[in-house]
This record gives sequence, C-alpha cells and structure tokens, in this order.
Amino acid sequence: MPLVNWRTKTLSFSKQILITRRCTSRRSVSFGPCASGHITELSASTATTPSSGSGSGRMPTTTNSFRKRASEEISMSLKHIAMIILAALLWASVAKAQEFTVAQSKVFAPQNKKVLLLKEAAGEGKIILFQTNLRVNTDGSPLSYHPQDPRGSSKALNNICNGIAVRRVGSQSNLCFTAFAEAIRVFEKFRDSNFQTVPAGFTITWKNVLATVRENGKDIPCVFKSGEFKGYFGSLTALRNGLTTDRGECEVNDQVNPMTVPALVLAGGQNPVKDFGAKVGDLLIAYNPRTQLFTTAIIGDTGPADNLGEGSVSLNMKLIGATTPPTNKQETFQLSIENTKVLIAIIPGSRLFNVAKPYTADNINQRIDAWRAEAGFTTPEKLIELMKSFQPRLN
Repeated sequence: MPLVNWRTKTLSFSKQILITRRCTSRRSVSFGPCASGHITELSASTATTPSSGSGSGRMPTTTNSFRKRASEEISMSLKHIAMIILAALLWASVAKAQEFTVAQSKVFAPQNKKVLLLKEAAGEGKIILFQTNLRVNTDGSPLSYHPQDPRGSSKALNNICNGIAVRRVGSQSNLCFTAFAEAIRVFEKFRDSNFQTVPAGFTITWKNVLATVRENGKDIPCVFKSGEFKGYFGSLTALRNGLTTDRGECEVNDQVNPMTVPALVLAGGQNPVKDFGAKVGDLLIAYNPRTQLFTTAIIGDTGPADNLGEGSVSLNMKLIGATTPPTNKQETFQLSIENTKVLIAIIPGSRLFNVAKPYTADNINQRIDAWRAEAGFTTPEKLIELMKSFQPRLN
C-alpha cells in the first residue's frame, strides 16, 4: 500500500462528499477529480486510521457520512409527507364544516320567527339556527327576588311577577300580565302571612322558580336567613349543577348562576326548537351582528311558551359588551337586546358532550371549543361565518 501524505489534504469535508457522490455515480473515473489518484487521496484523507492487516480497521468516515446524509434526507422527506397529510386533513376538516345544508325549516308561531335545522351533507352533525331579540333572565341568582321589594325598585334584580303567577280561582289569566298592581297586592298579603295563607279567591304559583323550604308542615318559599343574601328568596334554574353536598341555603350552590354563566332560556310548550331536538343543558353559540360580539353558552332554564329569546344576565352582557352588573330591575332590563336580532346556534344533543360540573363560563367554552374542533371549525369565527351565511334564510 502506498503511504498517504496526510498534510497535503486541502478539500473541505462538504466538497469531498460532493466529489465522491459524483464519482460513484459515473461509469468512468479516469479523469478530473474522479481519477484514481484523487479517489485514493480522498479516501485516505477521510479515513480515521489507515487500513492494516487483513481488512481490519474502521470504515472510512465518508461511508458514515453517506449514511447520515441519507438518514437526514429520509427524515426530511417524512416531514414533508406529514405536512402534506396534515394539510389534506385540514382541508377536509374545513370542507366538512362548510357542508351544512337546511334539512328542515319551521316557524315559531307566537313571534313568527323562522327556525332552521342544519345538517351535515355527509355526517350526523346538526345545528339549530334562529335569530331573536333577547330579554333578560335573572332566575338562579340569589339577588333576583326579594319579598320586601316585589317591584324590584331597590334591592331585587327583578320584580316578583317574573317568579310567580297570580290567578283568580277558576281563571287561567295571570294577573301579573293583566293587572300587575293587583297581583302585587295579593302577593304582599301572602308574604305578610309568612307565606302560610294565600288570600281567598286567588292562587299563587311559585314553586317552579322560587326555592322551597318546609315550615309548619307546609312548603313555603325559601328566604335566606343569613349571609350576604339574607332576606332574598332562593331562586331556581331548570339546569342544576348536580351537587350532592354543599348545596348551600336555599340550594343556592346547585343553581346555574345567571350573573356568571352565559345561558339561554328554552321556550316552553311545543315549538320548532324543541322539535329539532334542543333540550336543557345543550350547548350553543350566540352572535350579536350589531356589536359583532359572540359568546359560548348553555341552555340553562325554561320559560314562557310565547317568547323565543331570553338570555341570562351574563349572556346579554357579553353580547353588548357591558361590564357592570345590574343592581335593580331597571338596570337589569337595560341589558335587554331589542335593537337587533341575535343569531343563536344550538347544538342538539351536546348536553352529553364532555360534561363538566358545576357549570362555569370557562368549562362551557372549553366544551364548545372541543365540539367545534371535532366538527371541523378551525376557529370560532368559522362557525360564525356559517351562521351568517344562513341568516338570509331566516328573514
């Protein structure tokens, strides 16, 4: 074997690799850098130790470099393939989100409002869509009703007639709507009897809204006897937090608080929203076209059969950008959204999706984000765009 002069090597490692790759790809290496002298020189220059004995010693570093380079190229190729697959999946996801069509259309008769049932063209996804003004619901808040402030002028967020119904015996007409002052007088007499005796000739319905406590063998409205809500009525929501302990006085902790949780009231009676599958506990997203604000929410309560739109204090505040909570009925009613129609998209069946209790604005938002991602809406704005695209069909 000729001796190799290690001091005469001047080619950089990268250049050596390039020359060697070119040489090994040609049939003839009899000229230029691929001539035999150069090949010998390059091979020798990159060996860790000269060969000795019968083939003993390490492989030239160039061979290891080839392997390393090949491994890097394969790794880069796999990354490119992964990116292509990811892009394809993303495109398919976006396409899926856009493939909703109107499956059914009905009218909410009391207010002549259209309700659409949207379905995925190739899937089981459904969305109930409608637009409506939004009144304000305070039920569930321990500040909602106060026996000494039935009109909601100083302490209560609402007047008592939003929590009770007063009727003459034998009549279905609610005096709260037809004779408000008389209804208040009847209630005050009931209150002054420590809720033991309803004035003769009248009935008062309250158990579906006010919490109950047992006294003297009778069910009466629960009034807080201590704490920050002392003197207020306990107020109920149809959706409960499902607590088995620490429910609090008047079961206050088990209610979905309208002051902190964005919630929609589901209209009572038979109506298209129910026909299309909406139930208490289902998730939704609400969008105000005037302010361009939106929020995630939950169906937290039930209400009268003649009104499609009623939101919790928190829901309405988020949609109009209000930050100061109300302290009386006048301030509460100022949160009503009457100057525009809010777009509501309910996800039927979602009450069973990733359930998290007690209900909070944060865990409701997390649940809807998870549903949205599964449904192919990459951002909340994509879902809003879908809602807006069907808005002309609601007019």
